[in-house]
Amino acid sequence: MFVVEERAGLARVRMARRVLGRPSMEVSAYRLGDLLVDTGPPSTAPALAAWCGRAGVRRVVLTHHHEDHCGGAAALAAAGLPVAASAEAVPLLAAGLRMPPYRRLIWGVPRSVRAVPLPAVVEGEGYRLRVVPTPGHAFTHVCLLDEVRRWLFSGDLFVHERVRYLRRIEDVGLHLASLRRVAALEPDLLLCAHAGPVADARGALARKIAWWEELGRRARELADAGYPPRAVSRRLLGREGLLTYLSVGDFSHANLVRSFLARPGGPPCQAGGPVSRSRA
Repeated sequence: MFVVEERAGLARVRMARRVLGRPSMEVSAYRLGDLLVDTGPPSTAPALAAWCGRAGVRRVVLTHHHEDHCGGAAALAAAGLPVAASAEAVPLLAAGLRMPPYRRLIWGVPRSVRAVPLPAVVEGEGYRLRVVPTPGHAFTHVCLLDEVRRWLFSGDLFVHERVRYLRRIEDVGLHLASLRRVAALEPDLLLCAHAGPVADARGALARKIAWWEELGRRARELADAGYPPRAVSRRLLGREGLLTYLSVGDFSHANLVRSFLARPGGPPCQAGGPVSRSRA
């Protein structure tokens, strides 16, 4: 799947790998002027490279190193486009990603790519984007804020107001701190890689923060009452979904609850804690 939607100086590129003839999980990249933010999965790299040549894309920025965001970067670099990512992501992109089987099935395996570290500000004709470090979903994650238009290219920071699953290596406390960081910047529009454009950016961010805060509070109450993490997860979030079983537990309600409970005695939102540096 490869679909381009144009709107007022911005292009959204919607991509998905076909599994058994049908699109699997969808992800979006965005073009602003000559800049492309993220590059989709490996399977759509040829279509993306061809489109970028027609659309006048001259540079690429990655919000983080995951395969659904960096999958087309190698093809674009081969076409002569410079690729930039956070300093933490650069060595992972060069070495290539280690991925569990379920993610190989959904997205495919990206080729390694040589990227350069992002500066504090990305500037070009018609745009000036502030780079905002936003770890939690990935320790390499950044967002990009257009301070004039109040647009936030948010990668996987937002995704949904009521995210109920987490991967093992994710840190909900760091993620909440990052959500608060960008909420304080007061964006008007979120350009999310999975939810698409979110017009009520401030309201959406506030509701996601409130949802996770309340979920964390209730999880700690149940844990203090003697419930083990899996029982807390079942009571608050219900049964696990199919992807939990396909991922052998890597993607689950229980991981979200465990991440809340790893920060006992306080709100699960303190920045600066330990974070996994897995290539996954």
